[in-house]
Amino acid sequence: MKKIVVFSAFFVLVFCMAVSGMAAVWPPAGFTESVADQNTAFPLTKATAVTVLAPLPASCPSHPTACDKLKFLRIRHINGPANPSNADRILIAQPGILEGASAFYNVAANLVTRAYNEKGKFVEFWAIDRRSNCLEDMNGLRLARETGKLHDMVDYYYRSKPYHGQYFQGYFKPLTDDVKWLAEMGMEQTLKDWNEVITRGIPDPSVRQQKVYIGGHSLGGFITGAYACADFDGDQTTLADAGYNQAAGYFALDSLITSDTLLSVQGGDSVTLGYLIGKIPDSAVYLMRKGLFERFIFLPGVITPEIMNLLTGVGYAAMVAPNAESDLVSYLPASISVKNCYRFYHSKNIWDYALVTPSIYKFRYTNQALMALFMDDNAMPINIIQASIGFFAGGSVAEKKFPFGSGGTLAIANNSGTALRKGPLYRWINYDEIEGAAIPYNNDGMPFTTAAKEVTDANDLARSLGALPMDFVEKYFPMRLAVEAMMGSDVIVHPDGISQRPVINIVAGDGAKLGLDQLPPDSPVTPGYNHLDVLTAAAVQNDGEPEKVTTSLLDFIF
Repeated sequence: MKKIVVFSAFFVLVFCMAVSGMAAVWPPAGFTESVADQNTAFPLTKATAVTVLAPLPASCPSHPTACDKLKFLRIRHINGPANPSNADRILIAQPGILEGASAFYNVAANLVTRAYNEKGKFVEFWAIDRRSNCLEDMNGLRLARETGKLHDMVDYYYRSKPYHGQYFQGYFKPLTDDVKWLAEMGMEQTLKDWNEVITRGIPDPSVRQQKVYIGGHSLGGFITGAYACADFDGDQTTLADAGYNQAAGYFALDSLITSDTLLSVQGGDSVTLGYLIGKIPDSAVYLMRKGLFERFIFLPGVITPEIMNLLTGVGYAAMVAPNAESDLVSYLPASISVKNCYRFYHSKNIWDYALVTPSIYKFRYTNQALMALFMDDNAMPINIIQASIGFFAGGSVAEKKFPFGSGGTLAIANNSGTALRKGPLYRWINYDEIEGAAIPYNNDGMPFTTAAKEVTDANDLARSLGALPMDFVEKYFPMRLAVEAMMGSDVIVHPDGISQRPVINIVAGDGAKLGLDQLPPDSPVTPGYNHLDVLTAAAVQNDGEPEKVTTSLLDFIF
C-alpha cells in the first residue's frame, strides 16, 4: 500500500510538471547546444549556438548534409534557467534580408540585461540563422582567430592556406546545380523551419502562448506576418497549429508586421530591395529550378557572397586592431567583382566611378574607418546596410553623390596624397565622441552629422560582424524568399492571424521607413536611428538615456 501511495504521488508530481511545462527537457530531442562568442559589452549574458536536426523533404534537390539542420543563436542571462520554457519571456527573431543571426547580438544582450536589472525578469532571445547559411565557409575567420594573424583569413580564401586540413572550395555560383536546392527555399519552407524551432524548442503550447514573442528586422517583419497567418497541419479548420497560436505577440524592428507583400507596402526598403534584385521575371520559381534565374541574390560588384565575406573580415579586423592602419585592400588579391565593389562604394560621383579615380588603393584607413566605409550611414549609400557609428577624422572629405545622391549626409575621403607623399591616415570618431568634434560641412554648409544622429558603438558593430559560429551576414540569401516576400505566395491561410495578438512596430527615425503609410499611429519612433541601428545601438545613448529599442520592447513584453 505504501508503495502504491508513493508511486501515485510521483505520478501526480510528474503530471503537474508536464502541465506546467516544467517537464520539458532541454535540449529536446534533435537539439544540440554548443559554445558561441560572448558579447563582452554585456557580461551578464550568455550566448550559445543551438543546432536543430530538421531534414529537408526527400523531394528537395541534392544538398549538403549540413543543410538538413537549422541553427539559432540563444542569448540568456547568466543566472537564468537552463530550460528556456522556464524563462519569463522568450523572443524569437527572423533576420532581415542578407542578415545572419549575430546581427542581433547587441539588441538581444541589451534586452536580456535590462529585463533582469530593471524588471527582475529572465528573458531569452533566439536569433534565427536561416537554413541557407549552411553554405557558408567560416574557416578563414576561424584560422585567423586561432593564429592571431589577420592575413591568414585572406590566405585561406585566396592562397589555398588550409585550416586543419580543410581547403576553401570557392564561392557558389547562382546558376549552378550545387545550389539548385535553394530554389525551394521560399516563404513556405522558411516558415516551416521557423515553426520547427518554435514548437520543438518550446514544446508546451500554453507556454508559447504566454511567453513567446516572435518578430523580425526588416524583411523579418514580413516573414513574421506570414507566419502569424500560416497553417502548419494542412487543415485550416484546426487552429491549434495556426501560426498565431504559437505566440503571445509580435514585434517588428524597422519593419511592419503585415501579411501584405513588400511591393504593396511601397516602403523605402522595398525600393532598395527591388534595385538589388533587379527586374523579376514571370515564372521566376520555374526559371530558378531550370537554372535560368539566380537562386540567391547576386549583384556583381555590389552584393555577392565574396563581397559579404570580406565584410566579415573587415569587421574582425576592426574588432582586434581598430586603430591600426589597414592593409586588407592591398593584401587581398581582388577579383573583378571585388574591384567593382571598391569602385561602387568608393566613388564620389559617376565620373570617378567610370574612370576609377581616385582608387581606394591610394587611400589610408584604419581598420575601424575601413569598416565604417562599408557600414556607416555617412558613407554607405544603400539604406538597408546603414548604421550610425560616427564619422571620419584625420583627413579632408567631400560630399559623396554616387550612386543615389547624397542627401547632405554622405561623405568620402578625398586626400590620397601625391606621387611624392602619402596621404593622411583616415581614422574613425566613435558615436560617443562626436559631441565637440570638428565635423566637416556638406555642400549646403551644414555638418554631415551631429551627436543626436549617432547611436551605435563601432566596437559593438565590429564584434557582431566578426562573430562565430554564426556571423552578421547571409551570403547566400535565397532569391525565392526575396521574390515571394515582394510579390506574395500562398502561405496566408488565416488572414486574421495578426489581429489575434498584440503587435509593436518599432521605427528607425532615419531608417528605411518600411511600410510607413501603413504603420499604426502609436508605433514608437527612435530618432537618429538608421536601419541597422535598431539591432546594433549602444546601451547608453548620447543623450544619456538607455537605448530606445530595448525600452520599447521591455514595455511591450511586460
